[in-house]
Amino acid sequence: MHCNRREGFSLVELAVVLVVAGLILAIGSPPLIKYMNARKVYDSARILSDEMRLARQKAVTNGTRNWVYTQWGSNAAQYWTGIQTPLGGGAWSGTSWRGPIDLPKRTKMIAANFSGLQYFWYDPNGRPSYSGSVKVISTIPSVRDTSTVNVDLSGSVW
Repeated sequence: MHCNRREGFSLVELAVVLVVAGLILAIGSPPLIKYMNARKVYDSARILSDEMRLARQKAVTNGTRNWVYTQWGSNAAQYWTGIQTPLGGGAWSGTSWRGPIDLPKRTKMIAANFSGLQYFWYDPNGRPSYSGSVKVISTIPSVRDTSTVNVDLSGSVW
């Protein structure tokens, strides 16, 4: 006996699947892209707050003064960290800087204000020199998300 068995898909079946997949992608991709861009703002703020917590931890552990310097303005997407070691008698060494460290693309910092300055440091006791905050925003006009990183005088970062 001879059986005509056809294996595979026809051209029409493949075309229907591709059209359905294209429609799903066209409907679902704009919200997904918007979500991913908004997520970058959150990730940038998390990176910055983690760096501030790390500076505090290093200051307490090593007995150093650890700086966090934020740049803000039209293209501000960078920050620096620095370390000073005690020389004795209340004197500190020159600051050894690390940076610039870039935030994720399409984000920037605005309104950094630590008692009117763009920087602060942690003393070896874990206390910051100033309290304040910095806002992280998206540079994409359609994304209006904002995250704020705060530092209080107890040294807490949130």
